[in-house]
Amino acid sequence: MIKKSTEIPDDLKAEFERTQKIVLGFVQWLQFCIMDTARDSNFTKNHLLSFLHQDILETLFGVLSHVLEGIHTPPIRESRYLLELSIKVSFIQRERYFSTIEEKLAEFDKEIKAPSISPMKRIDLSYLKDDTKPVFLEEVGRLYGAASSFVHVTPKSIEYRQHRVGDGRIMGKESSEDLTKLNDLLQSIYAASLVFLSHSVPQYVIGDWLVDRTGELTKWHYIGSRYIAEIDSTLDYKAERKEILERVVRQRALGIQF
Repeated sequence: MIKKSTEIPDDLKAEFERTQKIVLGFVQWLQFCIMDTARDSNFTKNHLLSFLHQDILETLFGVLSHVLEGIHTPPIRESRYLLELSIKVSFIQRERYFSTIEEKLAEFDKEIKAPSISPMKRIDLSYLKDDTKPVFLEEVGRLYGAASSFVHVTPKSIEYRQHRVGDGRIMGKESSEDLTKLNDLLQSIYAASLVFLSHSVPQYVIGDWLVDRTGELTKWHYIGSRYIAEIDSTLDYKAERKEILERVVRQRALGIQF
């Protein structure tokens, strides 16, 4: 657990707790995913996540440590990178899952180098409903655009800093509204990243993570995402849920928060 170097003001405590749930919820999923997917003896030979998970972990822990110190714009920039990485990993793994990593890097050199997330339109998002897919992709485009505003110098990024400094909200002096807005953005970006990465691993991994022997909804921050909840609904056929399905469906619908 990463701790803040100074005492957390009372008006920020709830949002700091949410920051940790947002980041550590992703970390939990990633660690499980890597271990479960690695049951395949070829995992290190053909899956980009076998080593790129380190990039994701560095990003997540870097974001958490920055946010806890009141540093906001670097986490936005890093989260844009994470979203782009998730899209490209998903696209490449879906296209050529069994190719070696070397073959993947050679074949998809152009897509990897391009500063674009357009490959997301070519991913078969099989866990999402047909009418959900365009809504999801539109939201991803909006999130990527919002985060991109802080990657390069833009009028928006300059005005953002001007307004915060003008109000006395310098680094470490953020308001509860500042942190709430940042958390909302990070939460949405990470939920989208998890959707893409879920499509890059075998279906059994997603099933193992979301449905245990009880069949109950997993106690996980991201089950509150409407997109993750939709992925979870594709597992309602499992025997573990047969006797409790009506309750699971109801709880899942009521638990959607973002």
